[in-house]
Amino acid sequence: MPRWTAVPLAIILAGPVAACGDPKPDPNNPFAQLTAAAEQMEKTAEGFTSNRKPVPPIAFRELMDFLPRQMAGMKADEPKGETTTAGSWQYSQAEVDFRSEDGKRNADVGIFDYAHIPFLYVPFTMMLNMNVARESTEGYERSVKIDGYPAFEEWNKSGNSEIVVLVGERFIVKADTRGLGEGSAKKIVEDLDLKGLAAKGK
Repeated sequence: MPRWTAVPLAIILAGPVAACGDPKPDPNNPFAQLTAAAEQMEKTAEGFTSNRKPVPPIAFRELMDFLPRQMAGMKADEPKGETTTAGSWQYSQAEVDFRSEDGKRNADVGIFDYAHIPFLYVPFTMMLNMNVARESTEGYERSVKIDGYPAFEEWNKSGNSEIVVLVGERFIVKADTRGLGEGSAKKIVEDLDLKGLAAKGK
């Protein structure tokens, strides 16, 4: 599993799992803890999800169709994908990695269908709808728009570039690059068919 798919779970598990006055979930039952966390996240982020309910995810093979096929000067690993079921929840993901022969340049691209599962979807919805900007001698982080979709871009002077895009209020598209220059991750997602991906979720 790519490291970024674990971000929502980390956000949830690091935070409170029950509101004040609510009964605490059984500490020996991880599913009870996750369920309580999801309920609390829904309360905390009321309004961010427009009362959407979880839906069946797009098959990972369909998500793979939206991944880039090639990148100049680099070879692609075999694309990977999976659909995961956790109780009544399902979500899908697809990813592909590109590497230069000398190993000095790489790009990782992933598409995640959270299918409106609150405890996965809401953290990104909240983050990407905030207007954030920070610049320093080390690099920058800032909110941007890609084809009209909210996104968050990062770059640092060591040569790493990253962007996360919320597409169609449902899909997360993410690109990470190393050694490809400033703005390279943003350029990758700009070249993807984000409108077509959004249409899949309607």
